[in-house]
Amino acid sequence: MFQRSPLAALAMLAVGGALIAGCSSSSSSTTPPAATSSAPAATTSAAASSPATSASASSTAISAADCKIISPISANVTSTLTPLQTESTSKATAGLKAYIAQLTADEAKLTSAGGKAALGSFVAALEKSMTESESAAVGTLTTAIGDLSSACAS
Repeated sequence: MFQRSPLAALAMLAVGGALIAGCSSSSSSTTPPAATSSAPAATTSAAASSPATSASASSTAISAADCKIISPISANVTSTLTPLQTESTSKATAGLKAYIAQLTADEAKLTSAGGKAALGSFVAALEKSMTESESAAVGTLTTAIGDLSSACAS
């Protein structure tokens, strides 16, 4: 049961991430999503789990082509991770590993350093969350989902 805690954290964060990801997927519409993502941005700046990624993403622009790959990933975090909550530990772990493999394949298609850093950070956070306690996984994934959703929001 304790092994499932990080997977439960993934599903819980996926729901919270839906608000963030939903905002980034419709970033071309209005400004209110910025208000929704201000709390995760505060968490992101306060978190020291990926300072190199944050510096890379802010100093390197993400190409429009990379955003065409990253934006759907960000928008689908909820629909991808939420079903894992109801699966057995072995099925949820297998599903998460398959998702990570797909994200890694998508990362290989990216051309900009900022795009690679944004998606790479998300993949690393997912991998890390599989071995963390639920409370640690929540912090790691909240930061990663916020970073991913804001990567192409501008």
